[in-house]
This record gives sequence, structure tokens and C-alpha cells, in this order.
Amino acid sequence: MKMKKYVVCVAATALALVALAAPLSAVPLTDQNKQFLANYEKVHQALVADDLATAKKAAADLGSPGSDLAKSETLDQARAAFEKLSAEAAKLAAGQGGYYVMHCPMKNKDWVQTSDKVANPYGGKEMLGCGEVKK
Repeated sequence: MKMKKYVVCVAATALALVALAAPLSAVPLTDQNKQFLANYEKVHQALVADDLATAKKAAADLGSPGSDLAKSETLDQARAAFEKLSAEAAKLAAGQGGYYVMHCPMKNKDWVQTSDKVANPYGGKEMLGCGEVKK
């Protein structure tokens, strides 16, 4: 009789461990979050192309979170503001399919993109391929 209780207890513990080890599902994105990430991607692509005007317009479409970037007068200012947007984008994209958090080791900065092929927004055309997928 004692053996049955022990086996049941071990089996229950094993099931609990499997449940804890399973990855947590990402919270589904709201329409507002999807729109943020879509506009963020437009800013990202513009900075990759060294296109300040397009980056500013796309940032303006982000509303208040993009206001600093929308007011930027240089690519360096825009890229500094993009870093703040990237922190928010990384939170939203965590665990979501189709988004990659990237890291530039030379500038020690992160960003989010929709492709696993590096397109570094912090160095533009000069550093396009500098970076790696971050876990």
C-alpha cells in the first residue's frame, strides 16, 4: 500500500516538473501593439537605409513614444531615440513568432526586426551586417 502512494507521488511530481519546464506562451499582441511594431519596423528600415526623413515620418506615426525620434535633426539623434523605442519593441516581441531581437556588439545596442538576416539600424549602410540574433 505504501508503494502505491510513493509511485503516485513521484508521478505527480514528474508531471509538475514537466509543466514548469514547458515554455510559457506569449501573450497575444493587441491591435495597438501590432501597429506599434509595424511602425517601429518602418523606422528600423529607414534607419538601415540612412533615410532620416522617412524615419521621422514613421516615428511620428508612433505617436507619443516616437516623438523624440520625430524631432531628430540628425541620424545620430534619431538612432539614440530609436534605442528607447527598441526597448519597448523587445518587450512586445518577446516570445512572439516572426520577430527577432538583434544585438550589435560594436555599439552594444539591441533592436527588433522581422527577419533573422541582420539589418543594423545603428550603423546604417556602413555597418549593415554587424549584429547577431539575441536570445
